[in-house]
Amino acid sequence: MLQPDWKRFGAWLFGGFAALALGAGAAAAEPEPEAKAQPPPAVELDRLLKLPPTVEVQREQIGSATKSQWRARFASARAEHDAAVAGLEAAQKKLGTVAETSEAWTMAPPGAGATAGANEAPVDYQLRQEVRRGREDLIRSEQNLRELTIEADLAGVPADWRE
Repeated sequence: MLQPDWKRFGAWLFGGFAALALGAGAAAAEPEPEAKAQPPPAVELDRLLKLPPTVEVQREQIGSATKSQWRARFASARAEHDAAVAGLEAAQKKLGTVAETSEAWTMAPPGAGATAGANEAPVDYQLRQEVRRGREDLIRSEQNLRELTIEADLAGVPADWRE
């Protein structure tokens, strides 16, 4: 079993205290007369509490997302909204062309078989459903964009992070 060498330890300890005592004595020595003659400049408390105007501080993250993440979220929401608008416009255009080309009324005498125009509905049901889904998608995308904007407002996200 190794035994500590107390004599060496005591010598190191004494040397450490001696170095501290000498350093404290040197620090307490009288400063040069030139440095003592000039008092430090007075600084107002308000000036100490403000950052200099040349310093720009930007936070890396606001509301648990970085600048690139906020931009990606807004870009995705806007792309979803644009796709919903385009889909609704396309469905409405198709519905308009079908409504223009089909006859509004298909008439046949009672008991007569179906005529050639009877197979076509005056307004196509599938297109009406597509328009309905397009409107729902548009409403949903507008709501998502509105919620994202509110979240960004509450988090204090700058306007350039939303572009």
